[in-house]
Order: sequence, then structure tokens, then C-alpha cells
Amino acid sequence: MFTEIKERKVWDISSSERFDMLKTFCNYGLEHWGSDTAGVNKTRRFLLEWQSFLHRYVPVGIIEAGLQRMNDRAPAFVGRDDLETLMGSPMSDDWIKLSELLLGKAPDGFVFRPKHKANSSELVQQQG
Repeated sequence: MFTEIKERKVWDISSSERFDMLKTFCNYGLEHWGSDTAGVNKTRRFLLEWQSFLHRYVPVGIIEAGLQRMNDRAPAFVGRDDLETLMGSPMSDDWIKLSELLLGKAPDGFVFRPKHKANSSELVQQQG
């Protein structure tokens, strides 16, 4: 978003570029909290909270209804590849799958509930 503002152009970010941003985020988390079990778990939780907002991003290259406004809910979409579809999922179980690609398998029984009720998978399922 900041690159778009600075350069005054729309940036169609590929899924691999977005995934690299998530990798960088995780690396910073592991550097800060450590790469032991506690550090990985803390990094995972912060990543999942962030993903509860990031999933709203709709890649410009597949927008059909014009540019999205900041506070609008993202329309459901199928990405140009599986990774893009996974990143756009409103389901917290899919966010956990994404975290596993970056941080390894989540602990058995791991459940993530977003702090913000508007982002919870239960609410999305009720509305859908």
C-alpha cells in the first residue's frame, strides 16, 4: 500500500511476493522471540492476527468490480494460483495452513480465534 501511494500507481503483487513478505515477518518474529517452541508459537499467533486483516486484500489483477476501498469487505475470489486463493481465504483454518508453510506444523489441537469478531471464521460461515 505504501509503495502504491509513494509511486502513485497500482501495484499488482503476486502471491510469491506476498508470501515473501510473510516470510520476512516470520523471520523478524523468530529473531525477536526466538526459534524455540515458545518463540515459534508467539510468531504464529502474531502472523495469524495479521492474516486476519491481510486476507481482505484482493489482487488488482483479478478485481472485477473496480478498486476496493479500504474498509470494504473483500469479495470472495479464486486466485490465479493456489497460494493466492489460500491467502484470500476468510477461514482461520486456512490461515493456520499458511502459517504451517512458514513455521512448520502447528501444535496438535491448535485453534486460532481472531481478536476481532468481524474476522472470525464462525461469523463468515454464518453470513455465507
